Amino acid sequence: MKKLFCFYKNSEFLASDDYTVCTHSDESGGLHSFLAQVQKRYPSQMKVLQINFEAQTKNFSGQIPLYPCNAATVFVLNTFEIVSEAAVLNEMASAGHSEFQFQSLELKSSFIEKVNIIKKEIAAGRLYQANITAPLKAVCTGTAESVFKQFSSSLSGQYKALLPLSDTTTVVSFSPELFLQKENSVLITRPIKGSLRSDRNFEQDLISDSKEDAELSMIVDLLRNDLNRIENAPENALSKAKVTKHRAALQLGYIQHTYSEIEVETDKSLPEILDCVLPGGSISGCPKLESLILISELETYKRQVYTGTIGWWMGSEFCLNLAIRTFIKHDNSLYYHAGCGIVYDSDAEKEWSEFILKTGRINASF
Repeated sequence: MKKLFCFYKNSEFLASDDYTVCTHSDESGGLHSFLAQVQKRYPSQMKVLQINFEAQTKNFSGQIPLYPCNAATVFVLNTFEIVSEAAVLNEMASAGHSEFQFQSLELKSSFIEKVNIIKKEIAAGRLYQANITAPLKAVCTGTAESVFKQFSSSLSGQYKALLPLSDTTTVVSFSPELFLQKENSVLITRPIKGSLRSDRNFEQDLISDSKEDAELSMIVDLLRNDLNRIENAPENALSKAKVTKHRAALQLGYIQHTYSEIEVETDKSLPEILDCVLPGGSISGCPKLESLILISELETYKRQVYTGTIGWWMGSEFCLNLAIRTFIKHDNSLYYHAGCGIVYDSDAEKEWSEFILKTGRINASF
């Protein structure tokens, strides 16, 4: 079996080449049932999972898939090691170096038109915010391991993973965003919104930006509502989801972001929790259901792995990323997505510049 690696605790990784693969291929629903069956069959084993952006919604049947991919995959680890990132990279020492250049599958004119459509829909009262994304594609004859090795330092996300979904398709994720983490009964989420070049002043150019403030604040409110659906309090109780951080700094070397943290107490299981919160609010919009409908109307290609979730799951505890800054290697093609959150005050040209900024480390041509 091909070896998988997934972020774990304290900057360590789960590593395994001895696992059972469970897949869910129905993208029109049934994810909760699939995950509940996996949990019932393997209640105490360590599991690594990957779930697509579209796995929990029926809106995306008309979009074009970029590669073959199940809606969800769970790797049940029969045996595993906990290793350092240095050990992971050492295993990939012979993987070589891949040369490739990404080309955007979205023209600038098309991207700007879609941003302006979203702004018109916001002005008409349909929604408050929507996330628009687009894919890039490169020819890559090297291995997925070479991609991981090549970008492990420059894309310095905390929630990294390499998952072989099939003989021909492998996911390489460098996500900096925590989607959900549950320890004991405490569940937290950390949405990221707002982007700035690393050479700009964080306080002056990001914190003071009212557009960026509105973008993150709306998503925090949305995620508080999501988490309040799964808290332990009675249904008629006042909200207990707490914002423990708001607009804190996330420095990634090549880019700066703001993020917030929301937490709640719950005794619900992972299948129940994901049933309430997928897809993630920070990569859909507000209100979530209407933003998902608009995304399905505007985006040409399915997101699939991108902006879904990847992570580990054992018993009642788990840690899941939001799958951004993520490559998908399929045969000799390599895919990557980027996106922007659009609000009423968004400037279409600036959003295109942010889209380019988020691809700044991958050798992309526009």
